Amino acid sequence: MNHLKYFPEGIAMGDAFINRESERKLLCNRIKSNKHSVLMAPRRYGKTSLVMKVAAEMKMPYCSIDLLAAYNEEYVRDQILNKVSRLVFELMPRLKKAKEALINIFKKMKPEVSIGAFGQRLSLNLSNSPLQDISELLLKLDETAKFFKKKAVIFIDEFQQISQLKNYHSIEASIRHAVERSENVTYVFSGSNRQLLKQMFGDQGRPLYRLCQTINIERMAADVYVTQLNKLSLIRWKKSISQESITQIILSTELHPFYMNVLCQLLWEEDTVPTTEKICIVWHNYVKAQKQMISHDIVELSVNQRRILNALAKMPIKEIQSAEFTSSIKISASSAQQSIDVLLRKDLVVRNQDGFYRVLDPAMRYYLDVVLWGSD
Repeated sequence: MNHLKYFPEGIAMGDAFINRESERKLLCNRIKSNKHSVLMAPRRYGKTSLVMKVAAEMKMPYCSIDLLAAYNEEYVRDQILNKVSRLVFELMPRLKKAKEALINIFKKMKPEVSIGAFGQRLSLNLSNSPLQDISELLLKLDETAKFFKKKAVIFIDEFQQISQLKNYHSIEASIRHAVERSENVTYVFSGSNRQLLKQMFGDQGRPLYRLCQTINIERMAADVYVTQLNKLSLIRWKKSISQESITQIILSTELHPFYMNVLCQLLWEEDTVPTTEKICIVWHNYVKAQKQMISHDIVELSVNQRRILNALAKMPIKEIQSAEFTSSIKISASSAQQSIDVLLRKDLVVRNQDGFYRVLDPAMRYYLDVVLWGSD
């Protein structure tokens, strides 16, 4: 059994992708209607997997643009150019006349077709204005799709990085200019900082205001995993995994998609069906090995922010400014509120539907509450 196939740490494809039926249906309907969307979810919730799954199910040409490393408008332009210059060939039939039509659409950019390691590529001469190029590239892609009577999806991930750039307002305006005129290309935006994304698409003074509908991605229900783990247990060990063991997996990972896959990947490497004791040991050792990554998020916090994070790791709190809570960690009510606001912006803490503030990452919560207090 290929454990990575069923429990991937990256993009979930094929049999590894489970459920998300309502999100898939919603996104599919929006793409069919050429309505643009922004996916809201914490890191490693499967946003990219969702878009790729929907595009595959719809048999629609698709490309993904990652702006994580964006540092200026030229970088944004070049990333768009790189993906657009490849995607156009998925939109056109393999005919000489089609290639001639493509060259004619992009004629102002003096196009040349070349063949490289990744297949055919359209080389273009750009202007001295990256902002103008961004709009023009996206508009010409849509024109290509319309000409060949095709539709396509562009997924732009880590989109919030644009808001950190010097000329962010103009870049956003250039993108909006093309996106709101797009008829055959549908856009899906996403990113790992929900607060920045909310500002970009929800602030009335920003160019992207009300350009998209928000689709919130939550953790999947426990019964989804119960069915899946039972099926995969029979494949791996020819035996059913106990309900107690499934419950322990869910308690450890708190249904976080990434950690469900990581923990199960480790457990499915075992020769026998894991017991609850074995699950606890494997989870403990895994979290302990993540010290460097977990510490990276914590060391940059202020003293008060760390106080609150440690307290929430031990017990979720509903009233963050209550005298009982603030006195227990020796912090003022105003400082508690300021600190929780930062932790929420950083996606280290989440306020659930029940109104309680909790540490979002289950590995971080377990590390702060258990690993730091254990013996070596």
